[in-house]
Amino acid sequence: MSGSTRGTASLLRRTIHVGHDPMVRRSDRIEGFMSFGLIIFAILLLPLAVWAGAATASSQNALIAKQSAELHSISATTTADSTQTTASTADYIAPPTEMASAQWNWNGQVHTGDVTVDSATPAGTEVPIYVNDQGDKTVAPITQSAADVAAVVTGVFTWFSVMSLLVIAFMLVRVFLDRSRSAQWDRDLRAFLDANAL
Repeated sequence: MSGSTRGTASLLRRTIHVGHDPMVRRSDRIEGFMSFGLIIFAILLLPLAVWAGAATASSQNALIAKQSAELHSISATTTADSTQTTASTADYIAPPTEMASAQWNWNGQVHTGDVTVDSATPAGTEVPIYVNDQGDKTVAPITQSAADVAAVVTGVFTWFSVMSLLVIAFMLVRVFLDRSRSAQWDRDLRAFLDANAL
């Protein structure tokens, strides 16, 4: 057995209080096993987090493929100068978001609507937009980078949320064990004092 393996085994024995040390109480053994179990759960939850992230990535990629088939990038032409639609407050200065009336052609039909443009955009400016199969303006599809971020966040959040619940449960049990140990110390101390008083 190598030195690192022996060290790991020794640490494990001390954690779960293997042996018959009379100074080790039953509550100490319970806490030791729970501490060891928490470490094991942290490791075992990694595949679950990876699976959750992979499932999210799969669903997001399916949505990207669906949007790629249903949404189309075209150019709209503004028919009026842009107008500012958001106001700034004293605490927060938002970047100017302006709208402009525009029209676009889809399958031989002219569609009209408002589009988001840069500040002070004049009439006659071409603006990229996304439309659905009916030619109606819609939101831009999600990007691959956004899908990747969602997958990573889902995996991390899954691991963190489950581990948080386990740690909270461990801390609650530990509070109960601490109270039990404190009460036992009080009983033993009273018994010791009563015995010496006689």
